Amino acid sequence: MAEFSAEELVEACDRLVAGLLDRAGVTTPPVHALRVAEDHIGIPVEVVEPEEDERGRPRPRTRRPSSGIVLSPHMTDEQQQSAAAQGIARTLLPDLLRKLEIPEGSESKQAAAHFRGLLVARLLVPTRLLRAALRNCKFDLPALKDVFTTATMEMIALRLLDLDDPCVIAIVDDGVVATRRGNTMPAGRKLTPPEQQCLDRVMELDLPHKVRGDGWTVCGWPISGRPFRRVVLRAVPDDV
Repeated sequence: MAEFSAEELVEACDRLVAGLLDRAGVTTPPVHALRVAEDHIGIPVEVVEPEEDERGRPRPRTRRPSSGIVLSPHMTDEQQQSAAAQGIARTLLPDLLRKLEIPEGSESKQAAAHFRGLLVARLLVPTRLLRAALRNCKFDLPALKDVFTTATMEMIALRLLDLDDPCVIAIVDDGVVATRRGNTMPAGRKLTPPEQQCLDRVMELDLPHKVRGDGWTVCGWPISGRPFRRVVLRAVPDDV
């Protein structure tokens, strides 16, 4: 497989997505991936009722080969937009492989999934539009969600790791760290004392909260509409 840096991969993804959105006439957020998929690329979209067993419970559907986007009527708007972005990413993947000089079909399943994930995140939260939104929204996650309505708050938060500003993003479910990543520093699963303090206050109040301590400023936000209590934390070193 061809050799390329992480920066070259990200730049290729950004350029590919930016070109597509420019051709589709998308100049401001939010990005309606379903509209881009259907109206601009021509990807067929199908709504399929979930199968049920004899007790009326949802049954896993046998996946049919499809080049289109398959939706369920029970999906949320965010889930539908994510499914559409996944469909677009599949169509963009061959172009990305060519840019990276990777022979199509030689990439591993893990690499292909990683590439598609990078494309999906940049489709719903494009880098150029994210930088522009930060001028007014700063790093306030609910404010950014009001701009990028088709993306989840978790996706928006993780996209902040792709910017130059040093930070650590943690996603915590029912008090257990599900994801914790830094963009300029190593980040393990264990929360720092300021992160833990912020998490505790957010879970206690079910409201956004900010904590400063030990050289860090931590902002935390509760995420509604999940089957568990989810909190997103963004920690920033004070010496930047």
